[in-house]
Amino acid sequence: MKKIIYSVFALAFLFAACKGKSAASGDQTSPKGVANMIFDAAKSGDYSQLKNLCEASLASDGDSRRVCEVADADDKTKSSFKEYFSTGKVVGEPTIEGEEASVNITFGPDGTKEETLKMQKKDGKWYLYSF
Repeated sequence: MKKIIYSVFALAFLFAACKGKSAASGDQTSPKGVANMIFDAAKSGDYSQLKNLCEASLASDGDSRRVCEVADADDKTKSSFKEYFSTGKVVGEPTIEGEEASVNITFGPDGTKEETLKMQKKDGKWYLYSF
């Protein structure tokens, strides 16, 4: 009987852990969440969520589109993306004005290159449109 109860608790714990990981890996509810999705993808090598970061109806610049297309890119591009974004960090708090946000980050091979990610909110989700 103890084994059955233990097994049920173990399964419940695993389910909760997996559910939490999946929610964190696709957090477009905040500009900071979108930035962290980019960094998490570079660290893990799972680029599938990046496709969701660009919205076709928004006028994204070329750099933003390239980030969103990494999943379909060649190995050299993926390697370069990993090299530059796996060291990424959000610096300070995002600036949000209405439906637009700016997120200051550091990234690059040594993690010291400064950049600002620009995002727009549409239908309750934040999307990358410029950096």
